[in-house]
Amino acid sequence: MRTVTIPRADWPAKLDEFSTVHDGWRVSLDVMAPDLGAQPEIENVPLRGVTAELGERVSVITIAAGWKDTGQITHMIHAPTRVQLEQNDSGADVALAIESADRSKAILRITSPAMPETVDGIPKAH
Repeated sequence: MRTVTIPRADWPAKLDEFSTVHDGWRVSLDVMAPDLGAQPEIENVPLRGVTAELGERVSVITIAAGWKDTGQITHMIHAPTRVQLEQNDSGADVALAIESADRSKAILRITSPAMPETVDGIPKAH
């Protein structure tokens, strides 16, 4: 396993790239807060995208997942401070960990990590 910290200036481009590569892949999201512990937010639902909006005063990272015909779930991380990408030994993306100023952490896990080139021809979940 290896963890790559993504520099803040690269968040919009790297998260767009992550979203494009993993669009439709099944994901789960757990939010860990110091006062609540781990709380599941999303379970085994197709990823729609992860975006970063960086402003001088307000920054937000948004995670969207869901089925195209039944709507989607959106989770927003306000005041993000760090984004890390976890990859397995083969280099496949396993998870995104996003920390915020309030010390909470959102962990977006790919349900079945694989190298994108190995899933060609497999229909995506919609």
